[in-house]
Amino acid sequence: MRRNLIICLLTLLMPLGVQGRVTSFFDFSAGAGWSTLTYSLRGAPEGLTAKQLGSYNMTFHVGYGMMFNSYVGLGIGVDMSRYGAKAGMNGQMWWNDVTDTDGEKYNHCTSIGHWNDRQELYYVEVPLTLYFSIPTPSAVSVSAELGVKYAYPFIRNTSYSGEVTHSGQYPMWGVTLTDMPNHGFTTEKLNGGDHFGAEHQIIAFAKVGVLVPLSNRISLFAHVFGTYGFRSAISQSAETHELGFRGENDDMHDFMQPASSVLTTNLPEGSFCPVSVGLEIGVRMHLASRSKEPCRCITDDYYYF
Repeated sequence: MRRNLIICLLTLLMPLGVQGRVTSFFDFSAGAGWSTLTYSLRGAPEGLTAKQLGSYNMTFHVGYGMMFNSYVGLGIGVDMSRYGAKAGMNGQMWWNDVTDTDGEKYNHCTSIGHWNDRQELYYVEVPLTLYFSIPTPSAVSVSAELGVKYAYPFIRNTSYSGEVTHSGQYPMWGVTLTDMPNHGFTTEKLNGGDHFGAEHQIIAFAKVGVLVPLSNRISLFAHVFGTYGFRSAISQSAETHELGFRGENDDMHDFMQPASSVLTTNLPEGSFCPVSVGLEIGVRMHLASRSKEPCRCITDDYYYF
């Protein structure tokens, strides 16, 4: 009686002991796309067009993960990612009622052509990832990932370049003077750059795509991804200044601010959070799996687990 009861109980519990596998793997991937630092250029002087255009994104990933069943897993890794933005400006700026080298009053015009101001941030990131897999009737499965990264900046550069043309309008004479280097009315190309302060970052990410097995050990995957940083990527200076285009060692235009990154001016407004979207392609190397052992068989003479 006792033996039959135990056999019945074990028979009822058999479905809970269906064999499952914990599989582990390494991921190696590279991705590229578009990124921005989520700011806009507002309050530009009349006659000047200023826009934030975004920049390219790159990311490289090495990770280790475990799938607890066919659907859900967990992983950790190391990433290196680039985020960036680009500000573009074209048009004219005016400084009225300034004094020239001869002491005469005039209106100074600076024409700006193809001015580009680039900001780039490189992070070392540690992602914590939830893996999701949805099997399909074919060998290909739908793959998705959700997670967060801790990101530490190790490169944070800004650079600017463009062409400016200075001219002088003299209302009392009804003339506009150009191409007079001795009076500061010239065309010159300006460029420069600097480092800016950057903070560590918490970045959320999501990916969705497909996983294609090539063998028992190797699979290829492709994901569309998106990321969003929760903090400002830039430690903004407490003091900002008006936009200016005075070149280095230029003492003829001391009424305007020197050329510098747009980040040091009063034009940008926004959260400055890093955001990116793109496409990632990689290889998954499957390691040996560990089976969850089911209940052993039951013989006529004895039973065991």
